[in-house]
Amino acid sequence: MHDACAHCELPLGRRAVVGTIAGRRARCCCYGCLLALQITRARGEEGAASAILVRLGVAIFFAMNVMMVSVPTYVPYVYGAGDGAGDGALFQVLRVLAAFMAAPVLALLGLPILASAGRGLRAGAASTDVLIILGTCAAYGLSLANTLAGRPEVYFDTAAMLLVLVTLGRYLEASAKAEAGAAVRARLAPRPAVAVRVAGAAVERVLPDALVPGDLVVVAPGEAFPTDGVVVAGAGGVDEAALTGESRPVVKEPGAPVASGTCSLDGVFRVRVTVPAAQSAAARLAELLGAARRERAPVERAADRAARLLVPATVLVAAGAGVYWTAARDPAHGILAALSVLVVACPCAFGIATPVAIWTGLAAAARRGVIVRSAPAIERAARVERVLFDKTGTLTTRTPRLVAVEPLADAADPAAVLGLAAALERDLAHPLATALAAAWRVRGGGPLPAVSDIRARPGRGVTGTVGGRPVAIGSRRLLGELLGTLPALPAPPADETELLVAAGGRLVGRLRLAESVQPEAGAALAALRRLGMRVGLLSGDGAAGAVVPALIPAADAALGLLPDEKVRRVRGARVAMVGDGVNDAPALAAATLGIAVGGASDLARMSADVAVLGDDLTRVPWLLAHARRTMRIVRQNLAWACGYNALAVAAAAAGALTPLLAAVVMLGSSLAVVANARRLRGGGAW
Repeated sequence: MHDACAHCELPLGRRAVVGTIAGRRARCCCYGCLLALQITRARGEEGAASAILVRLGVAIFFAMNVMMVSVPTYVPYVYGAGDGAGDGALFQVLRVLAAFMAAPVLALLGLPILASAGRGLRAGAASTDVLIILGTCAAYGLSLANTLAGRPEVYFDTAAMLLVLVTLGRYLEASAKAEAGAAVRARLAPRPAVAVRVAGAAVERVLPDALVPGDLVVVAPGEAFPTDGVVVAGAGGVDEAALTGESRPVVKEPGAPVASGTCSLDGVFRVRVTVPAAQSAAARLAELLGAARRERAPVERAADRAARLLVPATVLVAAGAGVYWTAARDPAHGILAALSVLVVACPCAFGIATPVAIWTGLAAAARRGVIVRSAPAIERAARVERVLFDKTGTLTTRTPRLVAVEPLADAADPAAVLGLAAALERDLAHPLATALAAAWRVRGGGPLPAVSDIRARPGRGVTGTVGGRPVAIGSRRLLGELLGTLPALPAPPADETELLVAAGGRLVGRLRLAESVQPEAGAALAALRRLGMRVGLLSGDGAAGAVVPALIPAADAALGLLPDEKVRRVRGARVAMVGDGVNDAPALAAATLGIAVGGASDLARMSADVAVLGDDLTRVPWLLAHARRTMRIVRQNLAWACGYNALAVAAAAAGALTPLLAAVVMLGSSLAVVANARRLRGGGAW
């Protein structure tokens, strides 16, 4: 059986027209079906671009007919008198036909622009749409009056083609925005259309949005998890690349958390839902991406304000040109000069110069696994001069390894000390907590005792009650505050981290953990220095570890910092903070640019301006170089638009441009800035 057309369902035959509808490939029997499918199925930015294209296609048909019937009027010697002085009845018929065929163009393309101009005026700002409407209405109204009066000066072709060329420029803008949106959505984790929910012996297919915490769902190999949850049965590999950027599968077993949109590779999982789909990891990522593209950068708002000032200035120049040429030549020349100024001064290129570059820059970053939360963040990233890193989980691997357990009390033994620490830390997401839980499992530890009254003290440790006894684990500073005095203890080796454990009001043991440097850390820091960045370290850990001085000189490293101390150090001009933990969140929010990397905590991701998927630190220097390049493209676009439009307005006021040629010149400016912005698509390299 032959494939069928996605729209009319007729057999495709040997050839098919292939297009993209809402991010999916569609095969149709002809371009008409593909266009109809785009109209009926496209949504959001793709739908907006498709709607403009449809209106533009119909309007071009009428505009071409207007041009066809207008051409004979340019050569009057072909009709009427041989010397071109005559004007016969055929000319009047052609002018009437042009008036009728230009009217649909005004309706299809002019009414949306008129509505936009009206919204701007009601808001107290004259947008550039006012210039377009003034030019179009002046050209059509004057032509209609001359046609009714039998005069030959008509400009229906100018009115129609002006709207066509302006709308073509807007279609280029809309398609660039849709393309950027598609690239951003490609970074979103896949989401199944339905979820398989199990309730006792009943199995039903439901929408992911219908799932509530406590539901049990089944995910087969090759399927995506519909929302976040915990595995209760089954084991296998899971592809988490969409959320973490990590290409290697992660083995999931009962008790392991799974995130929405990640995919089962080879296991059949039963998962207990923990959050609604709207609050899942994929939904939060989608919200980050959507917010990034809705917020406007300061440079965009400045360009908008400048564009508004051009409207009254352009009207004055057009009026002046009209008066001058009317006095110097005749009213016809004055009208043409005024129309040309109105048409060519429409700062379409000025209006799209910044957003097109910003959208393209955001899309290129998303393709690299770098999620920028807002357009202003791109602008701030371009100004960064200093980059400060957290140590544990950022410059070092996220989970260290337990090196030694040292009992410090007569009745304590290594297993008991580790058991107290693992119990207190088991529900926390800190890398050290993960390392303790892993060490407990590896050493064959049994069930952990009940814990209550847990209180995390960011940058210092954790306190709580384990088996009815108060327990604390953390730094010497925290234990000193709780116990009053501490015995003299030898310092741990330089590449190890120390955790002290207290129970029942006395010190019972010490844990030593070692960490290793992230594989890409050296290359990332070297790349930052090549960009002219100063690099430093801010760590809540009191141990220098393997990072200092191997990567960062001791003079540029600050250790043993509390969260508020980190905040004080990142405040200042043009500082980026890179971290992943809960204790990094205040510093990420306070810095000029906060960058959350790897398996960052939810709080860190929400506080940061940028989320880097995965642990590849080389994406940090790439981001800063990419932001500089994006802002350089923005400045180039603005300089081009200003200079180009200024020269074009001068030429129009001098009478060197006809209205139709002015419209073509205006479109050329828009094409130039779009082409320049598209140079960002590849992302480049640092």
